[in-house]
Amino acid sequence: MIHAWHLAPKAARPEPVADVDQIVGLWQEDHGLLWVDLDQPTPEETALLTERFALHPVAVEICREVTMQPLVHDYEGILFLVLHAVRFRAEEGRVATHEIDIFWGKHVVLTYHRGSVRAVEQLRDAAGTSLGTLMARGTDFFLHALVDRVIDNFQPAVARMENAIEASERAIFENPTDDVLQRLLGLRRSTVHLLRVATAQRDVVLRLVRGEFPQVGKQALAYWRDAHDHLVRMVQAVESQRDLIASARDAYLSVVSNRMNQVMKVLTIIATIFIPITFVAGIYGMNFEWMPELAQWWAYPAVLGVMAAIAMGMLVYFRRKGWL
Repeated sequence: MIHAWHLAPKAARPEPVADVDQIVGLWQEDHGLLWVDLDQPTPEETALLTERFALHPVAVEICREVTMQPLVHDYEGILFLVLHAVRFRAEEGRVATHEIDIFWGKHVVLTYHRGSVRAVEQLRDAAGTSLGTLMARGTDFFLHALVDRVIDNFQPAVARMENAIEASERAIFENPTDDVLQRLLGLRRSTVHLLRVATAQRDVVLRLVRGEFPQVGKQALAYWRDAHDHLVRMVQAVESQRDLIASARDAYLSVVSNRMNQVMKVLTIIATIFIPITFVAGIYGMNFEWMPELAQWWAYPAVLGVMAAIAMGMLVYFRRKGWL
């Protein structure tokens, strides 16, 4: 579906534009600011990017594919960015990323995404209030508002991952089952994925901050630097979570190993106690005719008493040695 808003020069509020021909006409004009949003576009709507909007075929092909790595390229004056929005799926215990492709010109901005992106929805919801103010400041400020919302949405995902890590840490000492280990491994995969996305996104914003592209005006640089600082902090937070998960995994293995050692300790003590008892039982199980005590009435209870005395004596010895 295609959504579009156009802010005419000196206008206070942007006007929605629904007709494709009108959108293309405004795209080709060199005044005002036009924002075109392709939300879950059809193949026919994607084809308009090259056929009507005259965007570079390489960039359009990247839009058609799933790009796991954020990037930025300049195609004949149109800056093309690939960013990733983040959302933590609590029911699955993992982080999901949604790609958003952005075409950035002097007076035009086009966003392309195949899934729901909260940052774009927030801007669309602001169409009747603050969107006009953002668009009136130019494309660099408008894009900063979009990217800054994408970055801000990292924080809830990071916070929910931290809560999931803390819950797993508690479960390690309360009930260290295989499910706990599976949750930790899932969180580790999510952390690695999120770290890769956040690091690449940080590098993309850093290239904008360095002034490599003329689309970023000098007045907007301070805002882009602030966005870069947010990403740096997000990367540091995710790296800390990765270390916490590694520590939690080691703690899980230590707890499981300690429990296994306790079980083996009990089994070893039981086996050790029964070794001499089995020896006595083996002696009296041999079929010799002239074996002592065979004809005595007290022989059977005496042997049982000897076995019990051996077991009790070994238990007392183990306790004095601190093995029990």
